[in-house]
Amino acid sequence: GVWVDEFEAMDMLDCLDTTWSGAVVYIDEESKKDLNRPYGRVNRKQLKSKMLQKCISNGVKFRQARVTKVIHEEEKSLLTCNDGVTIQASVVLDATGFSRCLVQYDKPYNPGYQVAYGILVEVEEHPFDVDEMLFMDWRDSHLNNNIELKERNGRIPTFLYAMPFSSNRIFLEETSLVARPGLPMKDIQERMAARLKHLGIKVKSIEEDEHCVIPMGGPLPVLPQRVVGIGGTAGMVHPSTGYMVARTLAAAPIVADAIVQYLGSDRTLSGNEVSAEIWKDLWPIQRRRQREFFCFGMD
Repeated sequence: GVWVDEFEAMDMLDCLDTTWSGAVVYIDEESKKDLNRPYGRVNRKQLKSKMLQKCISNGVKFRQARVTKVIHEEEKSLLTCNDGVTIQASVVLDATGFSRCLVQYDKPYNPGYQVAYGILVEVEEHPFDVDEMLFMDWRDSHLNNNIELKERNGRIPTFLYAMPFSSNRIFLEETSLVARPGLPMKDIQERMAARLKHLGIKVKSIEEDEHCVIPMGGPLPVLPQRVVGIGGTAGMVHPSTGYMVARTLAAAPIVADAIVQYLGSDRTLSGNEVSAEIWKDLWPIQRRRQREFFCFGMD
């Protein structure tokens, strides 16, 4: 899910298949916060299709292979692939997510983990307003009859995230926002089962389910370095929420513009200098300070 205004700013509203006029947060049994900000569900197939079409229309060439080695020279890099082909590049961009294949780190990787179990289901009925998205429900009264679960939830709480599509079709997800180490998936599923029973939600069928484990926080990569990262490999997951899609999509044109600018510069820049300038645009000092503050909040 994403905030609608973020996708609207990128002309990507056609990649949302459902929207809600607002969202709500239940902090506890007594406190509720209405978020008057439209929220949307991303259609992953449509988003991928749109990205591919943009690439094709702009002459991007695809190659299905795995890079096994990179050699950096003064003004170019040579990438050796597992099919024996060597590709020459002016700038190397690593978008391999948390596998971090090419981007280098010089500090121990010690993230927290967001763990979630979600199901898209048909139910007999549910108690939620179909015009409103349930962003976070931290209430724990559903655990009053289970002392062990109540104590576990007191130490590391979980919340319900719900997208109601109709009166009998809904996406439900029980989430541990962040913990180090992450909560076991079985624990998350037990808490969800207790919550759904308390809410009187009876599942008739499951369309799809998801098991999420998202690394959050941890150190940024070495800045600058020859390989440029984007997305998870560049530390762009929000350390306090786990959100990344809109941030990464918004960063893509920043990186692209920087590559065009610095490769086309009147002054000749070395490969290291070009990458350093791109990293500055991707992670300016104010964003790095902001991220440190978010990491502090996470910890």
